[in-house]
Amino acid sequence: MTAEVQTQTTEISASNKRPDTIDIGDGLIMRWSTRKDAENVARLLALAFRWITYSGPELKEGEGPEPSESAHAVGKRLLRGNSGVMSEFDYALVENTLAKDDENPILACVCLHGTMGYYGKVQLLYGRPEVVACHPDSRNRGFIRRLFLEMIHPASEARGDVIQVLPGIPYFYRQFGYEYAIGNRTFRRIDDIYTAFPQLDLSKKNKEKEEASKSEKGTPVVVEEQPFSLRAPTLDDIPYLVKMSTPEKMLNQAEVGLTYDEKYWRYTIHDLIETEETKYDVARISRVIVDSKTGQDCGIVVTKRSITSPDPALGLFIFTLEDGYHYRDALHSVLGQMIELENQPSKWELKEIEEQQDKAEKGDKQEPEVKPKPAIKSLVLHLDPNHPVMKLVEAKSKFINTRFKLYTRVLSYAKFILKVAPTLEDRLAKSHLSGITVTWHFNFFRKVLGSCGKGLEVVFKDGKIVSASDDWVQLSPEEKLKAALDRIEKAKQEGTEVECIPKKKPLEFLAEFAPLTFSRLLLGDLSIEQMLDFYGESSVSGGDDAEAMLNILFPKQLFHNDMFWW
Repeated sequence: MTAEVQTQTTEISASNKRPDTIDIGDGLIMRWSTRKDAENVARLLALAFRWITYSGPELKEGEGPEPSESAHAVGKRLLRGNSGVMSEFDYALVENTLAKDDENPILACVCLHGTMGYYGKVQLLYGRPEVVACHPDSRNRGFIRRLFLEMIHPASEARGDVIQVLPGIPYFYRQFGYEYAIGNRTFRRIDDIYTAFPQLDLSKKNKEKEEASKSEKGTPVVVEEQPFSLRAPTLDDIPYLVKMSTPEKMLNQAEVGLTYDEKYWRYTIHDLIETEETKYDVARISRVIVDSKTGQDCGIVVTKRSITSPDPALGLFIFTLEDGYHYRDALHSVLGQMIELENQPSKWELKEIEEQQDKAEKGDKQEPEVKPKPAIKSLVLHLDPNHPVMKLVEAKSKFINTRFKLYTRVLSYAKFILKVAPTLEDRLAKSHLSGITVTWHFNFFRKVLGSCGKGLEVVFKDGKIVSASDDWVQLSPEEKLKAALDRIEKAKQEGTEVECIPKKKPLEFLAEFAPLTFSRLLLGDLSIEQMLDFYGESSVSGGDDAEAMLNILFPKQLFHNDMFWW
């Protein structure tokens, strides 16, 4: 059967073992990757992402960009075997087994990342389908759908993931059961850092001191020591790096986000650096902040220069200090040194310059001159909106809200709620509804791709979640009447009394939401008031306490998603 006919495939059971191969007809198979696939996957990514990553001059009509070198590097990097988010066996592929020797046999691919994150105080693994690509000549044949439904989703759920998230092209992933439900936090940008903060230009300061030292009198110049110095971390520093990058240490208000665990730090400070193959593999610069007076470690900072953008901007991702230190004292010293580090040529730039010099010495003047990278001019701060550094630069920076959303898939709301129950119970315990006993019913109207059922039941007893099920279905009036008549008939046969109107009904609340949209409330993207305003299907029954309880359990949240460090 051809792949064209198979586009309506349903998702296979997550309990199944990963299949070695799935034959999809016409010489095509789906399988998981090995390290040997790295070059072919990289070639496919380079072709598929050439438009997205292109940042050169405007193309002439009828021209297309060359295959993307940065996307090619991504493919090689992810399948190198030391990635911080996946193994070399975690790329799901469509392979043409009949491909000719000069053809790339890999027609489509999706990899499965796993990144540690949190929902409130609960740690959980986020499944991250990523770097999705299909050969332009093989699109609209259902390959990506099959990779998601038959390989990626089952593999993610088999390892215990209760949620999958991914960025991606608009609308496309809705086809596979995804809903936009997680946002990204806002950031601040300083377009000209040296105008806004002249103190950051340490190179200028050093030149002025050097000139002053050449005075005729030869008077020694007192060099002002930086209050903080920076050192490159080693593998021995990983416990300290993990400790200093928790949501609490980073002053994150976000209740939903990703964390920096041992895998992240090992990869970014060591493994990636040890296995760099191109200039596109250059890692973030991570440094331990040291108190110059005491020599004691007192914080960490992480930055990354934009590689593909022509704008010489520096991103600031982490800046944390130990208790007792003040950000206003460290800001200029630490950022000034990080800018100097980022302005230094990488080993790849030095290599290009050396190669050009060798060619020039041999009389080859055809090569274009290798120009040094432009000095950092702008600073983009990806910190919590209320982080002290954000407040310190507030008056000289501009607020940026990209309104960027992540696709989100929660197949089983019941499993997710049971997983994050400690957070939900904690929120409830701190509210005026603490200790409540109630059965919640959620009606989603119909079962769709990306959901387990038409509804959800969550039972609270004394403020604790005792059960959750995706099997609940809203009964029609006729079905309720039939159920009542059946109870009456059964009671007659057993000779027991039936209350026509029960003396005391157990407390029940009901909410209704369109399929998949409950994810936006569950994850804090929208408040219950916004859900009721935005979606005509939304409703809450049970009085003021019902709506209040949804606000308590699922308040609107901030998010922290540091996505593309791999």
